Amino acid sequence: MKKALSTLIFGLLVWSAAFAQEQAVYSQYQVFPALINPGYTGFDNNYTLLANARSSWSGFPGSPTTYTLMYNGPAGDKLGLGGSIFAEKIGAQTVTRLQGLYSFRFQVQKAQIGLGLTTEFIRRRISSDVLSNPLVDPNDGALEGSVDGQRLFSSSFGAYMLYDERVFASLVLPTAIRARLDEIPVDNPTAESGAGIKYYIVQLGAILDVPSQNFKVVPSLTIRNVRDVPFQVDLNLQGRFLEDKLIAGLTYRPNTGGSLAFLLGTHYKQFRMYYSYDVSFGPFQQYNGGSHEFTLAYALQRKKPRIPLENTDLYQPSNNQ
Repeated sequence: MKKALSTLIFGLLVWSAAFAQEQAVYSQYQVFPALINPGYTGFDNNYTLLANARSSWSGFPGSPTTYTLMYNGPAGDKLGLGGSIFAEKIGAQTVTRLQGLYSFRFQVQKAQIGLGLTTEFIRRRISSDVLSNPLVDPNDGALEGSVDGQRLFSSSFGAYMLYDERVFASLVLPTAIRARLDEIPVDNPTAESGAGIKYYIVQLGAILDVPSQNFKVVPSLTIRNVRDVPFQVDLNLQGRFLEDKLIAGLTYRPNTGGSLAFLLGTHYKQFRMYYSYDVSFGPFQQYNGGSHEFTLAYALQRKKPRIPLENTDLYQPSNNQ
């Protein structure tokens, strides 16, 4: 059993070296849409600085850990700007991503719309210790090149719409443009570069206000097809209580064996704090302690906008106490 587990762990490390994800996967994209959608950059009219940490499959050797530091905010009345630094370690591999965020915001009658794009530089490399493993072919050019580090450029597109402050829709085309910046040999070069709509993230939801009980209910549906990540459907339900001082959420993923994600959050003045825990129903759950994600953010409201964005902060609490 121990030998089989060791083989499984090593297989995971080698697989990650060849097919590691480049698009970060978050459970808290519902409260911070800019994490996945550049169209939301500056949309809520807040200057937001956030730090996100996620540990997937905690307790399992070589499990993924990711860290994100992001800023996004308005730049005048119609533009939004931001940037992020993303670092992931999974097994023997590390991935670093530098990202720029740009958006154009406008309003058409009751619809507030944000269109955005990213420019991303990605570097992924594996530890040289992998080459000394007897299960690895030391003449494998792809692995040798991965030790030096693969380098890529990519760009993603996003659109976000809020209609009548009640219905929202989100569309993201991750890695719509992708180009190799190195000469590491690969089996399928066309899969490593190119442009086209192959991957997408679609979300549709509503904000149901119950003023008599002083809370809001936010149901939503997300469909996600991301590079090197299994197809995923999220059924989300979020509740906001006590004038948004307590936030609770639940996500059910019926595919990939089924899983649940629990979300808790609060805010104090300009600070936002969120924690989420993911647990799977599949057999692999017995080998790990689930996934943990934590975000700490500071949001400062932009003063006196010249176009009426009003209160577009759907998921994040307002600054009013």
